Amino acid sequence: MKKTRLKRLLILPAILIGVVILVLLVRNSAKPVQMAMAEKATAVRIISVPEMTIAPQLMTTGNVQPSRVWSGIAQVSGKVTELHPHLKRGALIRQGEMLLQIDPRDYELAITQAETGLEAIRVQLAQIDVQESNAKALLEIEQQALKVAENEFQRKQKMFQRKTISQSDLGKEQRSLLAQQKSVQTLINSIRLYPVDRRRLAAELEREQAQLADARLNLERTTIRMPFNGRIAEVKVELQQFVGLGSLMVVADGIEKAEIAVQIPMERLGNLIHSEVEIDPTKSGTAGIGRLLGLSARVQLQQNQYLIEWDAQVTRLSDALDPRTRTVGIIIEVDHPYARVQPGRRPPLVKGLFVDVLLQGEPREGQLVIPLSTLRDQQVYIVNQAERLEQRPVNISSGGSDYAIIESGLQAGERVVISDLTPAVEGMLLKPVADAAAQQQLLGLDNRR
Repeated sequence: MKKTRLKRLLILPAILIGVVILVLLVRNSAKPVQMAMAEKATAVRIISVPEMTIAPQLMTTGNVQPSRVWSGIAQVSGKVTELHPHLKRGALIRQGEMLLQIDPRDYELAITQAETGLEAIRVQLAQIDVQESNAKALLEIEQQALKVAENEFQRKQKMFQRKTISQSDLGKEQRSLLAQQKSVQTLINSIRLYPVDRRRLAAELEREQAQLADARLNLERTTIRMPFNGRIAEVKVELQQFVGLGSLMVVADGIEKAEIAVQIPMERLGNLIHSEVEIDPTKSGTAGIGRLLGLSARVQLQQNQYLIEWDAQVTRLSDALDPRTRTVGIIIEVDHPYARVQPGRRPPLVKGLFVDVLLQGEPREGQLVIPLSTLRDQQVYIVNQAERLEQRPVNISSGGSDYAIIESGLQAGERVVISDLTPAVEGMLLKPVADAAAQQQLLGLDNRR
């Protein structure tokens, strides 16, 4: 027991010494110092916003359609006796070539009948001329005979007054005079009817001539020819098939011009047009509206690695505003869409082809231009004077396929971030690095008008 008590007594001084040393260490230890962390700047590529002369552009899309579409409607009925050897869908046929022939025999017979009727009327007219001439000659003879009869009647009257002849002899001479007068009057009446008969026959002649012209026209209509250089779109007839009046036989598309109809919002169209010219459609019409509005156009097609382009013009506006989308239709026209075709590299502008249409307005001075890739939800990243990030909302007036024209929100010379900055924190410290190549590419837009 004494030994155990002694061991406990020896442990207590050691614990007390440890506590004293711990207290001294806590009192004499230095407080921790908080180190200030240096802010790290993020390197970004920038360009300065240039003020330049540039033409506003708008890229849209549309489907190619032929400018002319012809429907071959049968204007006469009959059996198809001949077809063009290449009258198939998709065939290219030149203007004036015969597409098909309808049996012409019925119409040739109608021409013969009309010509025969005309000749019969001409014979009757000639007969009337002869009869009129004979009647006039006979009238002269009868008139002379009438004068003889009148003289003889006057002589008999004098003889009756001298009582050298009887009353019956005078009456007989009077009846002879009256008969001669009647004969002369009959000839005069018949001569007066000849002009009436001539007018009647002239009317019949005109009717027969009209029937002959109609028969000849119907004969021409039996031959269907290609009205322009075009491509066959539909064939609705076969050889030896009977076609009725008004039947659709052939549909052809013109290849001299192609049209692309595009729909553009009114406000975007207004951004392209920068003109105070007033247009009176009743005087100027709608043809060439692009020239009046200062709009030009190009049609583009990306095929594999090739970008194919066609010169085009804005020809007219559509007849009405789309009530659902509030867009206006613009008709773009391309001349010779089948020219310079290269298989595999440059296709023709065939019907139904989906293409891009680049519309461009007149050049404008003093425009602020930035790359389209710098826009981030209608905002751009600016490096302010404190070298910090500023997120700036902007309004775009118009632009092109790779650039935007700023209406408000920026000033010339401000530095715009073109790097893909992630994350982008408002006020973060930046280290701007000017991108000379991107700046030069932006300035080169002035040469692309």
